[in-house]
Amino acid sequence: MPQLETATYLTQYRWTLVALFLLFSFLVVSVLPVIKTNFLIRRSVGVSWTGAPKTSDLSKGPASLWSQDKI
Repeated sequence: MPQLETATYLTQYRWTLVALFLLFSFLVVSVLPVIKTNFLIRRSVGVSWTGAPKTSDLSKGPASLWSQDKI
């Protein structure tokens, strides 16, 4: 069985680290920015976890993620 051969331990370890690094990089570059954007949109709109907007937020105008000060 190749899994038990001590000669292949280092190779398997390296490929595992490469695969985990690629997965981590994909998550940081692609998935986390989308989650952060969705979180900021939900927070700025004021939607609760149940999905219904708060009654005090119904009269507010459209929310913006970026303020005009930073441009």
